[in-house]
Amino acid sequence: MPVTAKQKDEHIKVKQFITDTKGNKMAAVIDMEELRRIEAVLDIIPPSEKWLYNNKQALESVQRGLKQAAKGKLRKLNLDEL
Repeated sequence: MPVTAKQKDEHIKVKQFITDTKGNKMAAVIDMEELRRIEAVLDIIPPSEKWLYNNKQALESVQRGLKQAAKGKLRKLNLDEL
């Protein structure tokens, strides 16, 4: 997942959060214009990558791998082991 610097106005503007009885955020209420802005951003994600964002376990695995790579924890892949 690429990391970019964001300006303050690029964040999602939430009108209100809906919480459960323990105060955990369950949903957010946003303006329709904000929804259109979010949809436009989602449309630029290539279909070949969208599956990753829908698969939480795979996304977490990729993020772990990227963190390990950033720390230099790499090893050469032996194709014969596959």
